[in-house]
Amino acid sequence: MQFKRSAGIFVAGISLIFCGPLLTFIGTTFGTWSAASKSDSGLNAVFIGLAVFGLIAGFVGVIMLVVAAHRALVKIDAIPVRVQSAPAGPRSVLDRR
Repeated sequence: MQFKRSAGIFVAGISLIFCGPLLTFIGTTFGTWSAASKSDSGLNAVFIGLAVFGLIAGFVGVIMLVVAAHRALVKIDAIPVRVQSAPAGPRSVLDRR
């Protein structure tokens, strides 16, 4: 059995879609708790960074999911793809690749 690239991209996208909001929830919850308890301000920055990273990871996961679905649909010929043909004309011996 051969693994397909679109399947790997799909699994990574699903993982990021689930982990991104989880990281955002953890970052905002503990960041709010840390700010309310007037603790170290450096720790607040870490939690805000974690929340922003979670948002970015979720967004990248959605993009990866769309790319994987497109690749899979092109592979099974469900989406027509326009392929540009090479210009017709004489070819030299060096063009044989």
